[in-house]
Amino acid sequence: MALNASAGATGEDTTLRTLTCLGGADRNDPLVNDIKTDLSIASSVLEMMKDYMALLQGNLNNDAPPFQKMAKLFELGDAFDSLDGHYYGVAPGLRTGDLHGAAAEFGNLLGFIWGSIIVGQCPWAGKSYTPMTDDDRARTVGKTVSSDIKVLRGINHFNRIEGAPVNIAATALLTFMWHLQNATEDETSKYGYELKGGHFAAHRALSMYPGTPREVFRLNYRHHALNNFPPLTYLVDEMVQIADGLYLGQVLFATDHLLERYDPTVPPAHYHYQHFGYFLLFEPFWNAEAKRLFPFLEMPDAAVPAEGPQTSAPAVAATPPIDKFSTLTLADPADGDVDSARLDEVRADIQTSGDIMRMLKSYSDVLMAEHKTVSPVFDKLHALFNAGIGPQTMNGFYRGALISWQSQGLLAPFHENTINVAWQASRFFSPWTGKKFNPIDEAELAKWTEGGEPMGSDPAFNCSNTVAFRTLKEKFTREVSKLAGVRMEDATPEEHQQYGYDAHTFFFIGRPNKPSMLPENIGKKIYQFNYRWKPLRNIPPDCFCIDEIAQIAEGLYLGLLIYATDWLKPWDPQTPIEEYKYKLFGYFLLMDEEWHQRRLRIGFDLSNT
Repeated sequence: MALNASAGATGEDTTLRTLTCLGGADRNDPLVNDIKTDLSIASSVLEMMKDYMALLQGNLNNDAPPFQKMAKLFELGDAFDSLDGHYYGVAPGLRTGDLHGAAAEFGNLLGFIWGSIIVGQCPWAGKSYTPMTDDDRARTVGKTVSSDIKVLRGINHFNRIEGAPVNIAATALLTFMWHLQNATEDETSKYGYELKGGHFAAHRALSMYPGTPREVFRLNYRHHALNNFPPLTYLVDEMVQIADGLYLGQVLFATDHLLERYDPTVPPAHYHYQHFGYFLLFEPFWNAEAKRLFPFLEMPDAAVPAEGPQTSAPAVAATPPIDKFSTLTLADPADGDVDSARLDEVRADIQTSGDIMRMLKSYSDVLMAEHKTVSPVFDKLHALFNAGIGPQTMNGFYRGALISWQSQGLLAPFHENTINVAWQASRFFSPWTGKKFNPIDEAELAKWTEGGEPMGSDPAFNCSNTVAFRTLKEKFTREVSKLAGVRMEDATPEEHQQYGYDAHTFFFIGRPNKPSMLPENIGKKIYQFNYRWKPLRNIPPDCFCIDEIAQIAEGLYLGLLIYATDWLKPWDPQTPIEEYKYKLFGYFLLMDEEWHQRRLRIGFDLSNT
């Protein structure tokens, strides 16, 4: 194993953030430029790959952009001759062979199942390599590999994750199918995996896949002397190096002449190999980063080197510029219910995640998976909101994203977050993309509030939620909304061209310097979205809604979805707030275009874009 650390001009180590395979890439290649942009918002190449995993989650497209980018990386990667020892691994995404046309766009069932159910509980944890003895080589590959090419024997590792039903079931199935063997105590102690199996012969060779006519490092499971079991007997992996100590592999399965005895001298076209996805292997100096990003690997501390890659030049002291994407902008002094310990946890989570948007995505992922209304993550969001700044103005269009619903009352039996459960299916029908804020004068404010909202010295805004009807499900929502009598106004051609939305709906009045509706926020000053005024013509449940936002970073706002739970009491601004029994039903975000681009690239709530 070798480390070729690289450093920037200031001596800062850049090994984990450098794709060496892009060194001589065509600067005019759109995919290359997209990859560079993806990497620019990630703390490392591995984090970029985790972003690709997120984008592939629930994605039925067999040729989705992350697959295209990994194909480009594989094309540009370097061939190599050998690996040695243990390597952890992850699989960013699987494909359902070489589909074409509409089948490719909507037919990646294998990838859908992998990304939606298995990837976060994946049993596979990596591979290890040892030199083949002369006898083993003669028995396994014979004379089919030139004598001047080094051949290694390899094996795969598998990890049981306690409390993860999908992992336990998958591990049991693989153990039965592939006759996995127990790892030694030393292997489990050093690397954490409990099972091993799936042998292969590894060496440099030409690719067997017609789509990658190049040299690769081949991992061939098909040789009879390896004693593998189907479907491993049809499998060939191929690898290239894309960064220092980081290797990208493609998974190939034979799809023709499956009943014939494998003959390595037959041209690969005879077996019609198809492409079933990608995996990564990495050297130990990546382990600390991998442990942060992929906790399901369950790396023991012994597997994480005490030091990472060393810089090749002394660091130069400098004052770094403020990073918008990792810097919280909070009220000073705080004016809400701020638990300082929870807020410290939020700051630590930002450090761990790499930036604020990734942290919020991780919060969303946890809450959507837990389906619980009581969670430490909700406590962190509560502290963050209460520590934020109540904006004095909101003007123009802001993109939106949902973090999580938080069910209340009868919708939360046994603290089960039933709205989040239902959202897993209904989110595909959501056309929401964000909110638009238009300043209004005193006369127009009086018109929309029937004179019930005094202008005072604070600005007022007539606002709307923006919606886009691109898919059949979203168009179905539009027709249902029309039948329900939802007030909807078409977007202008300029709005549609610039921001992509088709209409405005669910209108509200926006005002700063309002006290929070929720008693648990102890009077925090917020920016309020009031949907309750009758002239706005909102239908239930939105006519019972008053949302709130606080700024948590430059251009980024955390919002509360708040609904009255006493629907029988008519809206009157003079009625004491507590009589309406307002409850918190969820958290959302509003953001500027820079945050939106970052959100898209990490795959955060792509349903609401």
